[in-house]
Formats: sequence, structure tokens, C-alpha cells
Amino acid sequence: MGSLFLSRLLTASLLLVTATGCAPKVVIATPNDIVRRTGMPARPADAKGTVIPPGVNITDGLTQDEAVAIALWNNPDFQVQLANLGFARADLVDAGLLQNPVLSLLFPLGPKQLETTLRFPIELWQRPRRVAAATLAAESIASGLEQDGLVLVSDVKLAYIEYALAQDRIALAERALTELNAVAALMDSRFRAGDVSQLEARTAAIDAARARQDVERARLDAALRANEFRARIGLALEAVEMPLVLAETAPTTCAITPALFDEALTSRPDVRAAELAIEAAAARLGWEESRAFALTAVLDANGSGSEGFEWGPGVDAGVPIFNRNQGGKARAQAEIQRASSLYLATRQRVATEVRAATAQYRQASVAAGEWQKTVLEPLEEQVQVADRAFNEGEVAYLFVIEMNRRLTDARLRTREAEADIARALARLERAIGRRCGTEGEGTGGV
Repeated sequence: MGSLFLSRLLTASLLLVTATGCAPKVVIATPNDIVRRTGMPARPADAKGTVIPPGVNITDGLTQDEAVAIALWNNPDFQVQLANLGFARADLVDAGLLQNPVLSLLFPLGPKQLETTLRFPIELWQRPRRVAAATLAAESIASGLEQDGLVLVSDVKLAYIEYALAQDRIALAERALTELNAVAALMDSRFRAGDVSQLEARTAAIDAARARQDVERARLDAALRANEFRARIGLALEAVEMPLVLAETAPTTCAITPALFDEALTSRPDVRAAELAIEAAAARLGWEESRAFALTAVLDANGSGSEGFEWGPGVDAGVPIFNRNQGGKARAQAEIQRASSLYLATRQRVATEVRAATAQYRQASVAAGEWQKTVLEPLEEQVQVADRAFNEGEVAYLFVIEMNRRLTDARLRTREAEADIARALARLERAIGRRCGTEGEGTGGV
């Protein structure tokens, strides 16, 4: 009676283990999280090669949002990082699988009878802990990949800003060249008339030559920025022209409040990844502790017993006297310590980035505002005054040209100040882990 009960109990245990041996169905939706944060469409899993997202037309120019969308679909480095999620999912599948049973068959040769043994490792108390550790590790990797996506968004925005600024520098440098050429021509004619010295005429000619060099330098810089920008969005191998179209929208601002630091700690994916890494290390320690004891179900049968074919159940149990998986547990404890230190380091890095980004944004905003009020606007008024004075015969035309040249330089400095604000805003959005809306309201993710 006891043998029959043990046999049924072992058979039921084998069926339960088999039923629970399938891989866990856990969905890690990192691409969806990136879509939620960026507002950009997700790249289809079966897409091959360079793909342009729906709604993006590269023939009529690119806006900043379109550039971000293309980069999320095609940046090769980001696609390599996304492939790591496949490895995490594979590890999760592997964690949910049970060890295969081992079948031993001894053939009946000579006086030896036929013997068969089926051994099935029992892992009912190990598998849930192993799956929990693998799940948390996969979620940590997923959060880290989400942070990689946000870093890519920031890098693309910065590359877009630099490319757009380089194009504006060309236009302003060409305008300055036109004005200095006019000054040089006027000074040359006045020198021929004996109104100015040769030194003054040569100085004007040298200024014009320097302006021509500035134009060539601006064109070269724009070509380099364009190449860098194409690489960022994953179109370095595509022979297509990409004229930039700046969005005609209100300037985006970000409200600098004390809550930004706490918000960054709660919304940054890398902080969440560090937290999950600690939980995964703790779960792994529980799994390593469960591996100290191993139990294997045994089903033994022979073909020529006293009552003919005989079979019976049994167990193999490892006695944890010498090896209690001390190494595995020590390694898991070290992983907990490392993950805890990494979490503290991540929080420190976030704090540093938020403070630096807010300081840069404040400084850029103040500098641009001061330049606009104290330099650009007064120069625009001065040019109008100079035009009126020239029309009334009060000043020479050379004075009007000189004032327009100064205004062109001021516009270039103003454009660079605006680019400083855009750069600071892109870094601030990356630091806090979300997009800043207009007039200080947050809208969506980075």
C-alpha cells in the first residue's frame, strides 16, 4: 500500500513539473515605452535596411521631430542596443525551462536482465526563483535600453541644432561678405579720388578677403555637420539630399523648479534600471540559495523480476554537506553590493546632470535675452537712424554700410545665443527624462 501511494505521488509530481515546465509569458515592452516617451512611431520588427517612418518626407526637408523619428528607426548603434533585449528575452525563456529527464537503458545480454531507469530532476522550488531573477534582469535591461533611446533623441537634437546653425552661418557670412565687398569697393573708389589713404583702402580689402575665407569655412563646417547629422539619424549610406526645415512653432521653454530633481529620479529609465538591478540581484541570491539542495525523481524498471516486469519509484537527493553552493551565493551577494553601489552612482549622476543642465539653460536664456535687448535691438534702431541720416545727406554711405555689417555680426551672435538655448534645452530634457512643453509645461516624454 505504501509503495502504491509513493508511486502515485511521484507520478503526480512528474505531471505537475511537466505542466509547469513551459517558458514564462512575460512581455517587456521597451519599444512601446520609447514610443510613449518620444511620441514617435515604432519601427516594425520585420523592417529591413533603411526605413523612413510613416509621415516623414525627406524630399521637402526635415523638422527636428522627423529627424528624431528617422534616428529611432535607423540609427545602427541604437539597433544594436535593442538587440540586447532579444538576449534578455532568450535568458528569460531559458530560465523557465526544466532540465530534461535522463533515460538509462541496460540491455539484457547473457544472464543480465533488461533494466531501465528514468531520472527527472525536480525543481519546483528553484524554477520560480530562477524565473523571477531572469525577469527582473530583463526588465532592468529594458529600462537601460529605454535610456539609450532618450540619449539618442538628445544627440539627434544636438546634431540637428549644429547643422541648422551651420547653414545659418553660411547665409550670414555671405551677407557679411556682400557688405564688406561694398565697403572695399567704396574705399577703393575714394582712394582713387584721393579722399582716403592707401592704408584705409587696403584695410577694407583685407576685411573683404577675410570675409571670403569665413564663407568658405562656414561651408566646410556645414558639410561636416551634415555628415555627422546623417550618421546620427542612420542615413550615412543613403545618397539623398536632406534640406532642413525649421519648424515654425513657438520656442519651447522649461520651468526650472526645485521639483525637477525629484522628477528626474522618478522618471529617468536608468534610475529604474538600477533599482531593478538590485531586485534582480536579490532574486538571484534566493535562487542560488535554493540550489544547495537537489532532488531527482527516479523511476526504475526491469524486465525479468520474480513477478515478471517490475517497476517502482524512488528519489535521488543530494546531501548538502560539502558543497552548499557557497560560491554561487557569494557571487550573488557581491552582485547585490555592486548593484547597490551602481544605484547610488546613478542617482549622483542624475543629480549632477540636472544641476548642470539647469544652470546652462538659465545662463543661455539670460545671455540671449541680454544680447537681444542691449545689442541687437539698439543696432536695428541705429541702422534705421543711419538710413534716414544718409537719405538726408547727414552721413556718408560708408557709415551706413558699416552699421549694416555690425548688424549682421549681431544677428550671427544672436543666432548662436538661440542655439545655446536649444542645446541647453535638449540636455535638460535628457537630464529630467521628459520633453519640456511650451511655457514651462511638460508634454510627454523626451
